[in-house]
Amino acid sequence: MEKAHISIVIPTKNEGKYIGPTLEQFRTLLEPFRLEIIVSDADSKDETPSIVRKYQAEWGAHRVKLVQATGKQNIAIGRNLGAAAATGDILFHTDADVQIPNPEAFFNQILETFKRPEVVAATTPIWVYPAEARLSDQLYHTIMNGVIRLSFPVGVYLAKGECQLVRRSVFERIEGYNETIIAGEDCNLFYRLNKEGKIAYLHRLKVYHSPRRFREYGYIRVSLIYFREGLSLLFLRRSYVDEWKPSR
Repeated sequence: MEKAHISIVIPTKNEGKYIGPTLEQFRTLLEPFRLEIIVSDADSKDETPSIVRKYQAEWGAHRVKLVQATGKQNIAIGRNLGAAAATGDILFHTDADVQIPNPEAFFNQILETFKRPEVVAATTPIWVYPAEARLSDQLYHTIMNGVIRLSFPVGVYLAKGECQLVRRSVFERIEGYNETIIAGEDCNLFYRLNKEGKIAYLHRLKVYHSPRRFREYGYIRVSLIYFREGLSLLFLRRSYVDEWKPSR
């Protein structure tokens, strides 16, 4: 069996509403891009595992893997468990609600980018689903994507977990995500990866995600939460929260 080029790692916890469409977008790309999908499930109580098993039965266990863990865990643990089951040269860490508008062009660009041996990681801009986007969504994400892009030249290397592409050999060398971090594990990973090589910001690509967290909390509250967690990691070297509540 030929080894996968790209392993897509998706952590889940009661994601039955989103996981089907998220997996479906890769249907025609599995063979051309030698993809494998690892769903790292945190003991979901809804139909998430059964949906994943349906795709596993249809596409094959070498294309879709379901990793299940019981007990309390955070997203960093879930991402690491998924990565441990991966065989691809490139890990694509993403979320259960992420959609790629032009996946063929997306993966072609990813493979081209990682041909450069100095590149250890990459990310792209993130936007809200166009069908659900409001003016506030567009404004917030324009600012957020701008801040992330500007963070690269100053050496901070912010990045969101919706789209983090990492060379697997380097990911394993730095022991993956820091499992003691409850929120902000994504930015911490890229900050550490910067010490290993070049991180690419692929501004011509993009992914979409659901605005569910922003609808539940509002942009001001979400921004304050992110700011608080960032300060806690910077000065206290730990997360402020003990548990990150998912939005469903």
